[in-house]
Amino acid sequence: MLLKFLFLRTMNNQELYSQKTDSSHRKKFGQFFTHPDVAKFMTNWVLASGQETIYDPAFGLGAFYLPIQNREDINFYGSEIDPTVLEFGLEFGLNSSLDFKLSIKIEDYLLAWDKQHQNIVCNPPYMRFQKFLNRDRVAKEFQEKLGIKLSGYTNTASAFLLKSLSEMDGTGRLAYVMPLEFLNTGYGTMVKQELIINKHLVSIIKFDCEKEIFPDATTSVGIILYDSSQKYDAVNFYSLDSMDLLKDFAKLVPTKNILTNDLKPNTKWLPYFQKDALIVKNNELVSLREYGRFSRGIATGANEFFVLKPSDLKHKLFLATEYLPCITRSSQIKKPIFDLEDYQQLVAKDLPVYLFAAHDQHSEAADRYIQYGVSQGFDRRFLTKSRNPWYKTEKREPSHLWLGVFSRGGYKVVLNRSNALNLTCFHGFQPNLLGINQIEKLFLYLSSQVGRQIISLSMRKYGDDLDKFEPNDLNMALVPAPSYFDQMPEDLIKDAIAWIEKTGTIPQNIDEYFAPLARMESQSLNCTGANSMGATFT
Repeated sequence: MLLKFLFLRTMNNQELYSQKTDSSHRKKFGQFFTHPDVAKFMTNWVLASGQETIYDPAFGLGAFYLPIQNREDINFYGSEIDPTVLEFGLEFGLNSSLDFKLSIKIEDYLLAWDKQHQNIVCNPPYMRFQKFLNRDRVAKEFQEKLGIKLSGYTNTASAFLLKSLSEMDGTGRLAYVMPLEFLNTGYGTMVKQELIINKHLVSIIKFDCEKEIFPDATTSVGIILYDSSQKYDAVNFYSLDSMDLLKDFAKLVPTKNILTNDLKPNTKWLPYFQKDALIVKNNELVSLREYGRFSRGIATGANEFFVLKPSDLKHKLFLATEYLPCITRSSQIKKPIFDLEDYQQLVAKDLPVYLFAAHDQHSEAADRYIQYGVSQGFDRRFLTKSRNPWYKTEKREPSHLWLGVFSRGGYKVVLNRSNALNLTCFHGFQPNLLGINQIEKLFLYLSSQVGRQIISLSMRKYGDDLDKFEPNDLNMALVPAPSYFDQMPEDLIKDAIAWIEKTGTIPQNIDEYFAPLARMESQSLNCTGANSMGATFT
């Protein structure tokens, strides 16, 4: 009955707080509250160290304190930057007669140094680097105190974890709720290095039911288990589809058990949560950057101003040199091969497929439109205010290949035969001298079953089955070596392109051609997505 009471009390406090505070306030402090079942599991795990103090760097409503607040043998310490959430928690949740065992400071944890702790348990605030409070000052102190240079893309949760790892006194344990995107990102290399350098990392748990735990989460969620008092020769990776499994966690068989010495900080760790590992023939593969590079699409900073419809051009009377053909939304691409005729069909439908691109010497019509943009404040947007002049967009050439930035159930890859540019809905590929003659082969590989499996190893996984590519993820992804492409029959390529133009699907013989490059550890490769292209073109 006591556990049920604590569960309901915690959930009610979180719901009541969410009702009484504005969402902008919660976003400002990156507040995502811990499910009581998760808090109970994490608290019990760290206390199994035998140490009698716990520290929480982001106390919030006290989710980790509630499960143990009636234990007289445990002292609980914490920090909290937001006085509003702390006052709410103290008023509505923490009313035990034993609350004298609790000591909380109102402070910015990332700016509070020179402390050591036995056990640490935390659900850190989650804010992307763009919203990172006091980022410059925090980065300076990390450099001075820890000798760590934070990447400009580091989020608050990763900074919290790095600092907490440095504060373990060697006698206890750490349990952290974390967005697991860092396992597949460049800025995460440093975090992974710190986790394994002394062999204290025990397990990483990934929740496939993240919406059950954090309904508002937009990233994959998991738990880091770290024991500073012991060394571990291997790390367990768990993938759980229900929180109920935490109740019998000790009986669970890990999805993967990887030797600590085999874990490389500069590789992607999310594949370790897959039951069937993809085995690739590295001797047949090279990084895609051997053939050229993907870069993000054009970022205007104010699509409302820069993106135009054909009907806009008619009454604004711009010169033909003051706008460019441009794909502005992924949904505008309906087929895997996009040509000039397809673009003209979009124009005929009066869709937003032009980009305003006036030069310094522009027409009176363009000048009137620029002045209109100033009157609407478009020149003061985050991106536009740093450009000179503000209305001058990035200069790009049409890309030979487009690959969708976000996807569910399989990414979208497009062979672009038009002269259209692309906004940030796609990453665009520009070949080098080696890659210029390999465009169609790369397109077929990226579209094939095994190609999708290998390229997907470079994806960043977010919540609700959302996947994302960054340009450098793609540039480092594995593709066939030139010697493998050179053996590809020209008739095979020609027939495959014709088939895709006709049906929108990859022919079976192309899948068979690339199949020897990889295999699943325990089962054959299966195509994912709505069709054999691996993505739905709708």
